[in-house]
Amino acid sequence: MRTYGIGIIGWGFMGQTHALAIRTLPLFYADADFRAEIRCICTRREAVARQAAADMGADWTCDYRELLRRDDIDVVSVCTPNAQHEQMALDALAAKKHLYIDKPLAVNGEEARRVAAAAREAGVFTKVAFNLRHFPATMRLKELADAGALGEITQFSARYLHSGSIDPDRPMGWKQGLEGGVLLDLGSHALDLLTWIAGYPQEAMCAFRTLYPSRPTREGGVETHLSEDHALMALRLPGGALGTVEASKIATGALDELTLEVRGTRGAAIFETMRPNYLRWFDQSRPERPLGGERGFVDIECAARYPAPGGKFLPGKNAIGWDRAHIDCYFDFLNCIHHGRRPESTVEEAARLQSLMDSLAASAKEGGRWVRA
Repeated sequence: MRTYGIGIIGWGFMGQTHALAIRTLPLFYADADFRAEIRCICTRREAVARQAAADMGADWTCDYRELLRRDDIDVVSVCTPNAQHEQMALDALAAKKHLYIDKPLAVNGEEARRVAAAAREAGVFTKVAFNLRHFPATMRLKELADAGALGEITQFSARYLHSGSIDPDRPMGWKQGLEGGVLLDLGSHALDLLTWIAGYPQEAMCAFRTLYPSRPTREGGVETHLSEDHALMALRLPGGALGTVEASKIATGALDELTLEVRGTRGAAIFETMRPNYLRWFDQSRPERPLGGERGFVDIECAARYPAPGGKFLPGKNAIGWDRAHIDCYFDFLNCIHHGRRPESTVEEAARLQSLMDSLAASAKEGGRWVRA
């Protein structure tokens, strides 16, 4: 059985999330015809690298180029801040490594297009970790949409809310800097999920807000060059449907909450990450009668019902969580590599999404005017 060697670059929250996915694949996909193994972990602090390697039973390095030179590494996970994505991705592709990279692909569309061009030249497999596509509920929604069950889309909305930036005294991280921002962080997820289901907009407009004029730094200083905390967008699809997308890290009371609503002439659907076991579905064709008939929203029990070779552990009736979607996202990538199938959310697709976010950012800088998407 083929075992794919994996190198992880970056050992923050997302690096550890990728490691969780890789380490648990044999449990969740016991019948898969391949295996994966973490062989090297790279992070800039030696003590952290050493400890991570000891915990994962892998090698370590503080130089990602050393990791890329290894012949026993087939796949590279890039889990570093946005500003480091482009160069690391280009170097990984030049080394002919399959690339699994956290979102967003890059800081801007120009960088993303360079990565996409390099991927085409390298001829390897790539995937951007848009894990929200990998809940059974969102997979079921995609299936329904592709089958025409929504009909012509008439309106839509997506909201991704978080409260991590509401505290003015919390030391800022790189996501609050100019190469971060809520559009790239949360907005990329909301926009990816929406465009996957409904297609790309023809026109868009956007407004930004930065809550505080300055934030403290971890070094005890003060930073005034800050990215946006709140982005509010309006999109128009080619068929004329209008909808909104909102991304906020100043939504007091919110945890990590995404809601997607898509309504059409034949049906409507609602998905919420805080209620991930169900897809709310409305079928317009169901009869309406006195006392109600059969028409109304129903909860489709999606839970953890993944198609084979998933779905056995944990059983499909068990509640699903955010981490499970990341596990399936990584499995899907490796499964595509092993069977020679093009994965979804490639760097080429992500580069198109990055261009859309460039257009939205340009609209915000120009006072929220409508722009070509």
